[in-house]
Amino acid sequence: MSYSVLRRNPRRQAGPQASVSRAAKGPAYVRQASSQSAASSSSSSSVSIPTQDSRDRAIARIEAIIESIINVVCDGVGNCIIPYRTIRSANDATPGQKDDFVKLPSRNFQELERFAALFRILELSHEALLSGNPITKRNIYYQDIDLFKSQSAVDEMVDNLAFTLGLGREDLNIVATDKGLIAGAIELVLTGGSVIDCSRSSDSGFLLPRISTIDSIDFQFTKWLLVIEKEATFRTLVASRFHSTCRAGNGILVTAKGFPDLATRRFLSRVHSARPQLKILALVDFDPYGIAIMRTFKNGSRRLGHEDSITVPSIRWLGIRSIDIMPYVSTTKYDSPEISGSPSSQERYSQVSVESATTKLQEGRPSKKARITAPDSTESVTALTQSDRKRAVEIINDISNLRRIDAVDIEHKHELQKMLMLNIKAEIQAVDDCGDLTDWLNQKLCL
Repeated sequence: MSYSVLRRNPRRQAGPQASVSRAAKGPAYVRQASSQSAASSSSSSSVSIPTQDSRDRAIARIEAIIESIINVVCDGVGNCIIPYRTIRSANDATPGQKDDFVKLPSRNFQELERFAALFRILELSHEALLSGNPITKRNIYYQDIDLFKSQSAVDEMVDNLAFTLGLGREDLNIVATDKGLIAGAIELVLTGGSVIDCSRSSDSGFLLPRISTIDSIDFQFTKWLLVIEKEATFRTLVASRFHSTCRAGNGILVTAKGFPDLATRRFLSRVHSARPQLKILALVDFDPYGIAIMRTFKNGSRRLGHEDSITVPSIRWLGIRSIDIMPYVSTTKYDSPEISGSPSSQERYSQVSVESATTKLQEGRPSKKARITAPDSTESVTALTQSDRKRAVEIINDISNLRRIDAVDIEHKHELQKMLMLNIKAEIQAVDDCGDLTDWLNQKLCL
């Protein structure tokens, strides 16, 4: 590393060409902002995204570490130290406990390798911050495969460094590979002047730009935003133009292609802050992982607790829930109205004790009273696996251990209890197998 780079250079903004490269494959509608667009940005449908520029703070903290190391090397006295705390151990730290660190000279070869790897990440982050060009975690790994050993090691060190420095990962200008997709009645005006009109997306939608590259958002009188767990379902709805034909009005479709990444979570959190009255809903599988995905959008990730500001507390669960799939399953023990009857009887049946469900899961079997099988024609409704049951119990325990439990937490807990007692899970396609998903969505969104 050339230490002359410690001089701070002006940030280089991404231009329109960089903006185009972020769009998904297929016809993309990306244009330069015109005077008309600029005028519309002052309308009630457009919201400016406030800049939360922590670039200088990140540069200052990295440079302080590097400069201290340089001073030690030049003076020949003391140890070279890089502060380093792990997120995992943070919850166990006692008040007043000193921060962890790695040092040179090192106590062993393993610490020496960690010091070198952390210094390299700081160097690459510093360069990315000065140039204004983000670097992906994957690119960091390929900078020195022998040093980093594995991609997972890079991911862990980057997150821990951000946590140690009191920053978010994106504050270090280190990003994950673009993942989220968006389509619908929304225009994204980028800092370089380009405009992405998401209403004109292809069947694949647009790659969701990082929030730091978005200058303003024109919601175009959007009525709702639907976060979809699965990319296949997202593409189906985009292809059918559901975002513009929904009976509930124009909407926005977003997917993180499974478990939510930081970029998608950050975007949705900023949308929620800019338009708190906008209805944001989640469409996930009826299984423990679908509920975990929805709860991550709502409450954040326990693994990345230092990123606790990027949440969407108002997100609502649109489906699918037990009541949506009960008409399409049958009991092997008996076909009782107590289980498969009216919504009210299903709700009464859901009030089972979690202790009873947990005991049966630990024994590796569901309740005898509620063994459910899906019809042969509905492959989207299946029995829970042992891994599914274990994950469901973990989420229930997490909810039970919350300091404050709201109505949404209680709802999630009850649905997980139903899932355990009935021994079923269902994919989003379950409601499509027995009809049209768009009809089902229209009914739900118009409620």
